[in-house]
Amino acid sequence: MSIDSTAASAPVPTTLGEEILLLSLDDTTGEARLPLRTPYAIAAAALLERALSGAGVGGVDAAAGVDGAGEGEALPEDVEKWIHEHSTAEYETALRGVLKKGLIREEKRRVLLVFRTTRYPEADGTAESALRGRLAEVVLEGADPDPRTAALISLLHHGDLHTLVFPDADSEDSPARRRMAQIADHHWADPALRRMAETAAATAAALTAATMAMTVVVITSIT
Repeated sequence: MSIDSTAASAPVPTTLGEEILLLSLDDTTGEARLPLRTPYAIAAAALLERALSGAGVGGVDAAAGVDGAGEGEALPEDVEKWIHEHSTAEYETALRGVLKKGLIREEKRRVLLVFRTTRYPEADGTAESALRGRLAEVVLEGADPDPRTAALISLLHHGDLHTLVFPDADSEDSPARRRMAQIADHHWADPALRRMAETAAATAAALTAATMAMTVVVITSIT
């Protein structure tokens, strides 16, 4: 019996939220990068996943094409409130998803024999490698993105998560950052999807900024 080698080596399907999570975790140490930003971006990704599946605001429509992508759920009328209330839960959902798919592994440790920490180093890099290759092809080589890739790039751009994929994209004049901005603004066949992407991603960015500002205030008051 012959086996299709292409199908056998195909990466495991992942949701937009799982993709952001994979990009945010250090492959070796398993530590989260940009931890204040990623939960909101992942929550926004959950809404975009629904929008891509055909769900409408206040109504239930087509099923999602990726397992765990919010099948049959309606889009909330108050996007900002939903993202704020569900950021932690959606982060945990994405984390459980990539653990279940065997893409990362859980490592529990004790620091100074007292504090417990949990890290999630890479277990299977095929999905993330394919993802990074797809993003590089679109952002660095100028290929046209499909709707899911455009959605992911829009989330990364509006969430200021460029450096999770392109370390050199830390300045406004970075070619990668400019290309991501162009994709976020123009590469949408459906205007409604573009508005949903902009709203979800901008809300995630605003909530992140508010959280970071609050953190600075707390640290300042303590010191």
